Amino acid sequence: MIQGWLNVKNLVSLKQERVSNGQRGNNTKVSNIEFLKKRASEFWERANEDFEKGRYNLAALDVEQSVQLWIKYLIYLKSFDFPKTHYLDRLFNELAEVYETKEILEFYKEHSLEFRGLEDAYITSRYFPKEFNKDEIQKIIEFAKKIFKFLEDKLNEKFI
Repeated sequence: MIQGWLNVKNLVSLKQERVSNGQRGNNTKVSNIEFLKKRASEFWERANEDFEKGRYNLAALDVEQSVQLWIKYLIYLKSFDFPKTHYLDRLFNELAEVYETKEILEFYKEHSLEFRGLEDAYITSRYFPKEFNKDEIQKIIEFAKKIFKFLEDKLNEKFI
């Protein structure tokens, strides 16, 4: 259950009412959605640039940010808000709840070690002196692609 920031069932009902009444919401909501989508795309593009230039620590940070913002974008599409957290487990829980599908949580559980690695790469690249190598970042990028593909298949929303 989403705690503190919104009541999903009420917001989903509100969205359904607006759609059935022909209302599209206000420009702020549209711009928030587009901002999240655009920023996710920009981080993904920069991750690939950083990888190509051998800036592996920055690539790690950028990949995680891209995944995080894409998930927030998908949540926002259904709920008109998104959780103000950086934890992927919480974001996947919210995503599964908003879209009312257990398959999202099952995907997260099946890949929990990889998700933890992605989160750790983000934190480590920002706050610790560890240096990532090309192979580590290649694996992180491939995992992010797997996440985007899974979400596209399940939610019919293509990343980039």
